[in-house]
Amino acid sequence: MFHHIKITILLLLSSSLIFLTIISLELEFAKSSGITFLSFSQSFDHTNNISSINSSKIETADWLTFSNKKFELKHPPNWEVETKLSKFHVLDFKLIKDEPFSFIGISFSSLGNSDKFTNEQILEQSENFGKSASASSGYKVYEVLEKNLNKYKIDSNPSSFHIVKYKYKENDLEGKIMEIFSIIDENLFTLTYQSTVKNFGKDLPIVERIIDSIKILR
Repeated sequence: MFHHIKITILLLLSSSLIFLTIISLELEFAKSSGITFLSFSQSFDHTNNISSINSSKIETADWLTFSNKKFELKHPPNWEVETKLSKFHVLDFKLIKDEPFSFIGISFSSLGNSDKFTNEQILEQSENFGKSASASSGYKVYEVLEKNLNKYKIDSNPSSFHIVKYKYKENDLEGKIMEIFSIIDENLFTLTYQSTVKNFGKDLPIVERIIDSIKILR
């Protein structure tokens, strides 16, 4: 049974630019309902299953508001905020939906020498880590399906993003991840959306609506 997935992005650049950002996503699956990622993997297919729903047409009148000292956002009531954050204390926010499983994690942390970096460079380093560190991270497959430097904005701030399909060596579990990186006021905002291959596209319009609702608190 695969209960925890940890994805670590390591950005370590040389000499005067040395800086280290680690984003660790420790996913806690819905134990109370008895649903596991493994049970979803048995029904995976290899199509995109992209929803035809336009995210702007999704009704949000009953959505809940989450707010901390860094940002606020709105989310559907059936997506639950996880109060137990990563033991590494790098995630500021976790949102989990069951049946079928989907996950959103957000980190918003200080980025030293932020003027020396671009969203594109951070995206590139993330992909380099995913590809080169597949042995240590447990990836059997790490395939970048899509990337874009202009598709999403975080509260009007530009960002870079990619969608990655992965397969873990243990149990051959598959899934998709979307990661968004945005340098905002000398901080790095990172949003990760993760789901099964089959469900990823179906929940994507909801995730995009959540992204649209994000407001940075200054």
